[in-house]
Amino acid sequence: MKKLFLILLLPVLLTSCEARLENDARALFKTRVLDVSGNPIVNMEVTATTFRTNRFIIGQELSKFSPPDEDFILGKGITNENGQVEFVMLVDGSFFLNFNSERYTNYKISVSRRELDDDYLLDIPETILKESSNVEIEFVNTSGTTEEYSATFELESLDCDLIYSNDMLSQDEDCVFYNNQPRRFNRTTNDGTFELSVFYPSVIDVVFTDALGNQSMRTYTITSALESYEITY
Repeated sequence: MKKLFLILLLPVLLTSCEARLENDARALFKTRVLDVSGNPIVNMEVTATTFRTNRFIIGQELSKFSPPDEDFILGKGITNENGQVEFVMLVDGSFFLNFNSERYTNYKISVSRRELDDDYLLDIPETILKESSNVEIEFVNTSGTTEEYSATFELESLDCDLIYSNDMLSQDEDCVFYNNQPRRFNRTTNDGTFELSVFYPSVIDVVFTDALGNQSMRTYTITSALESYEITY
């Protein structure tokens, strides 16, 4: 019975990894790509690709068989001297916009199919790219307390999809909620070091709480690719 189930499931898995084009439909995408200082980013390749994963079978998420750099390309273009890019793309439901550069490797935007509307046009006036930073925050016990602490970090995480919706760019709310869950420390020796991957420039708000519920807060402005901070308690 198990063998039969696997045989029946295999065509579903293979089919889910293929692009499902909408009757050979085409859409027009255009934007102007800038850095955080407002300067145009020139000669950058911008691609539209299919989703990296497919949700099916009782809500499970299974990765595609192909690696991310082999996703089905729906369209691509190169920014000009003004940072502008425009290209015609195939339509395959929701998709990713990828800004391909060593400095902006983590900058990918998730776009829902409904953003194309009936006119098959996605015109984002400006796309401002941020770079990525690795931030280390270490809690150091200088008081000798044995109480357990918890910390939350409010930040622009690289782990959360950027979503373009209703002419606005924001991070996935479910992912942000998950990342803001308390992280506990001072339960064992040297368990107070946290490594965070964020976009910059950005701000990290750190709130740490002791066993009695007393809270303290630190705010850090991230302006470079590698930063570290120490918090004593």
